[in-house]
Amino acid sequence: MTTPTRPSARSQSTFESFSEGFDKYNKQITYAVIGIAILIGGIWFYQRSQSLKGERAERAYFAAQQSVPGNLPLAESDLRKLITRYDGTTAANQARLTLAQLLYDQNKFAEGVNELKKAMPSLEKSKDFGSSAHVMAAAGYEQLKKFDEAAAEYAAAAKADRFDPDRQRHENFQAHALLLAGQRDQAKAIWTRLGADSKGTVAGEARVRLGEMSAQPEPKS
Repeated sequence: MTTPTRPSARSQSTFESFSEGFDKYNKQITYAVIGIAILIGGIWFYQRSQSLKGERAERAYFAAQQSVPGNLPLAESDLRKLITRYDGTTAANQARLTLAQLLYDQNKFAEGVNELKKAMPSLEKSKDFGSSAHVMAAAGYEQLKKFDEAAAEYAAAAKADRFDPDRQRHENFQAHALLLAGQRDQAKAIWTRLGADSKGTVAGEARVRLGEMSAQPEPKS
């Protein structure tokens, strides 16, 4: 009968070293696991709270819109409260644009432009609202007869645009504003470039504008 072989001293030593190492780092491993769990839980909680915040902001925006047709002061007040309370949400950005339009509708163009200027840093962070904000600001400046500023806003809108057709339309508006501002050469340069693009969205209109400029003598300085 074969007698079982006793574990060698070396094998026992390896096992004991592993056991000692596990005991030594057991607390560190446990703390690391707990830390990861807390981090994951924190991320989930933040995302969930942001989602709930966005939902509440959307409801508040819908409620504010209901006041627009009949009670403009109330609608303006509700929009301002929404912007302050739910800053950083999509609904807050929508509210900023709606507030500017509300002021425009009351012929308060300077106030509307100022609201947009204050909100622009937030609006420019969004790929959905940046271009629209600049276009609205440009429209306000046009009403104020500040055509240089309007042209600059149209240029910013074109820069923020993601699609060529939108960019070309806003560059076309920029050229119009420049012409009204007396910047004839700059307007002509833009229309020349737009007109040279045979597949461009505003190529036809750009050529018409160039024809009109050629038919009209340049104003004497």
